[in-house]
Amino acid sequence: MAIPFDDALRAFLADPDAPYKGRLERMLRALSAEDADEVMMLMKESRGAPAALAAAEHRTALFVGDARSGAAMALAALGLGVTILDRDADRLRYALARAEAYEPGSTRGVLGGDGPLLPFARDAFDLVMVEGGLPGPLTDRGFDMEEVRRVAASEVLVAADNRLGYKRSTGQRGVFRRSPLLLLREALRPSRGERGLQGTRAAVRGPWAEAEAFALYPHAREFSHVVGLDAPLPRLSVGPRERRNRVKVAAERAGLFRWLTPSFAVRARVADGAVDRADALLAALAAEIGEPTPRVERLVATRSNNALLLTAPARPDEAGTGEWAVHVPLQPFKRRMVRAHHDWMATVAARYPGVPVPETLFAGRAAGLEVAAARRLRGLDGTELTGDARRTARMFEDVCEALARLLDAEPTTVDDALWGSLLEMRFERVLVHVTNADTRRRLEEMIQRLRDALLGQSLRLGMYHADLRPKHVKTDAQGRLVGLMDWGASEERFLPLVDLLQLVIHQRSQELGGRFGAAWRAVKDPAARRPHEARALERYADLAGLEVTATDALLDAFPLFVAGMAERNWDYSRPHWVQRQFGL
Repeated sequence: MAIPFDDALRAFLADPDAPYKGRLERMLRALSAEDADEVMMLMKESRGAPAALAAAEHRTALFVGDARSGAAMALAALGLGVTILDRDADRLRYALARAEAYEPGSTRGVLGGDGPLLPFARDAFDLVMVEGGLPGPLTDRGFDMEEVRRVAASEVLVAADNRLGYKRSTGQRGVFRRSPLLLLREALRPSRGERGLQGTRAAVRGPWAEAEAFALYPHAREFSHVVGLDAPLPRLSVGPRERRNRVKVAAERAGLFRWLTPSFAVRARVADGAVDRADALLAALAAEIGEPTPRVERLVATRSNNALLLTAPARPDEAGTGEWAVHVPLQPFKRRMVRAHHDWMATVAARYPGVPVPETLFAGRAAGLEVAAARRLRGLDGTELTGDARRTARMFEDVCEALARLLDAEPTTVDDALWGSLLEMRFERVLVHVTNADTRRRLEEMIQRLRDALLGQSLRLGMYHADLRPKHVKTDAQGRLVGLMDWGASEERFLPLVDLLQLVIHQRSQELGGRFGAAWRAVKDPAARRPHEARALERYADLAGLEVTATDALLDAFPLFVAGMAERNWDYSRPHWVQRQFGL
């Protein structure tokens, strides 16, 4: 039975000597699905992506907000000494336990924020980052922006909702409230003192020399893009699907986005001229790569807790240079995956020249940060082809050809030893986190069916991308493959077909509005497959020499492969994930 968050947090704190990961997983499992989702959204380190636009010279930061926020951890990952201010002692204790697990010695906590004065000296911090709106009584804070500026030596960064924002996050991933009545009510009587763009900017800036506003889109509680509102860059990604929304396109062309965006990040500085952390990083990378320093065209806060800088040439005469995709981990755990992403792409390019991947440019330490940079691929990602059967079919066809090139030339017989080395630990990693008895029974039956089907079969094993979702496939306007991206979860040797299943099922899930379990069942059923899905499975089986029985067995066990990859790479296990995603 689910318990309130405060009770779950107290249980977490009652066992301070246990490893952080296990305590966190127990705490999340104790919550309702809705409460766990809300906490996990709050914990995401990618909430700290706007800090990539803060001044590069900063060494210390104060975070003001809910201590559970991943933004505080991101500041530490960016190399800052962090102080967290929160009114709740238990939340602070949780935040310090997380910081000690991830970045020991990086963070301290201070209890306070009730009164009109912050418990710090003037200019105590280089940067002060405030989440949850402009400080004041309506956001349950006793101090105001003038007091925030007092303790900030050079810069403040404030995340706040827009009084005129046309939607609000519900706290559940991808679910927003959109209502003309809600917009009107919040515009007339904002519930937490929200202001519009100009009012928010003026409040944050005060008497300081400079202030700049960015949209946190689609909402501050769950944003993927940091978008310039006072300058053309960084810009928002607008794909073919968004362009079909005539109202949205018309509003964007009329310049309404800056006024109606749901949330802002506003930074203010004492003086002009500071170099942004992102710009300092790009300058350092330019020296390593040997190209002119580009500018950030898009700043993406990824679900995998990176700040992704997509760059473009700074000047027209520099065309052909400076088009990079730069991954900056905002969580220490992700540094390994970012380096693996770079190394596997280099390996694929060297071993399998017929498999298109981005050109690797740099991996290592630059401007004080662990980063990886690759040549940016232009075009559409697979999600932008959703609903277009012709272009999706072309993408599937080209991906089949590429994946088949990753396979061994000669087949391998699946015996007990191979099963043990390749699958046993992977599946056990999934089962250990399953608490529902019926779900565990179904998964164990699935494992047995797969074992019965594969033992004795001869299969061409090969390199495993492991996370080949549509957004990791880049195509041209016709759907022809340009490159396969994001290799951070890859493995040297695994079963055939699974990568293609990941792509096909995720693409069907996009068409069904994100219903992953329904998409899996549809693709598993030959009668429910779309013609282009069926052709892709048949084409791959033909190229790989795969029997129908093996195809069916791998499709049946697909939830285990996805969960096995996730549990291998997540920093903590998401509660009831397999059961909820696949309806098992």
